[in-house]
Amino acid sequence: MSAGDPGPPGLTPTRAADPARPAPAGVPTVGLVAAVLLAAGLAIGGAVLGRWALAAVLVVEQIALAWAWGRALHASPGTIPLVAVAGALADLAVLVSHRHAYGSTAGVVGAAVAAVVLYQLGLRRALTLRTPVAGAVPARASVADGASSPTARVSVEMITALSGVILGVLLTGYLAVRVQEGAPNPADLMAIAGLLGAGATVVLARLLGRAGLAAPVAAGVGVLVGMAAGAVLGAVAHDGLSLRSGLVAAAAGAVVAGPVDLALVRARPATADIAPPGAVVDLLLAAILPLACAAPLVYVVGRHLPA
Repeated sequence: MSAGDPGPPGLTPTRAADPARPAPAGVPTVGLVAAVLLAAGLAIGGAVLGRWALAAVLVVEQIALAWAWGRALHASPGTIPLVAVAGALADLAVLVSHRHAYGSTAGVVGAAVAAVVLYQLGLRRALTLRTPVAGAVPARASVADGASSPTARVSVEMITALSGVILGVLLTGYLAVRVQEGAPNPADLMAIAGLLGAGATVVLARLLGRAGLAAPVAAGVGVLVGMAAGAVLGAVAHDGLSLRSGLVAAAAGAVVAGPVDLALVRARPATADIAPPGAVVDLLLAAILPLACAAPLVYVVGRHLPA
């Protein structure tokens, strides 16, 4: 194959390293840290102001997460609104439920799964009708672009949609902590401690990784600092949150957010060449995905931890 041959369709040729050419720039660490601080800070502010304020913040973050998740996995335009609406309805279900429990989202998840299945059936029919005749292969065919077969494309869409719905509903866990009634510890402070632990973990891990520390070590140190942040909150709070409760709630957020952020770091090397749309996707995933994954454990701890 000659140097100018682009190679098989759908594949990008690998260029030889040029010592005179600067290394491709990835997403700036300062941007990632700012995005994490903004996402966690807005959620913490919402938890301070009240349940409806927190719900408003979570809806915005669920929409952003749905868009970023769909773009990262090359979803069709119809999948992203389905995922975003499911997250918003999960928040509403927790707010209007008499029990204000996380289980109130079960009906939303069931309805979202049914909607996803119906959408995929319609998508498969549309893709089948547009499938070219045998032997006519598009010049730039690739699995990521959905040009392999209608069945394969619908399978990818199904995975993207269902996983996106789950992630959006997971984020509702902070709201379920905030609106709980009769729990041993203050609901608002437990939600804040969980968000503080998760956010501090990701911020410090990213900064330490930028400083040259190995990613697993940076994640581990980040978890410890996130736990310490919750302990400090419990120590200075005067509304019934003890140092132990703050530590445990923050630990619940930190021990999940740390590994999730580490997985994101491993999935996207710091030297990856990222176009502007991909950079926005990375920023949103780094800021919101660890928080979403940590929410269920924060909920369990916030709901059942003795005072």
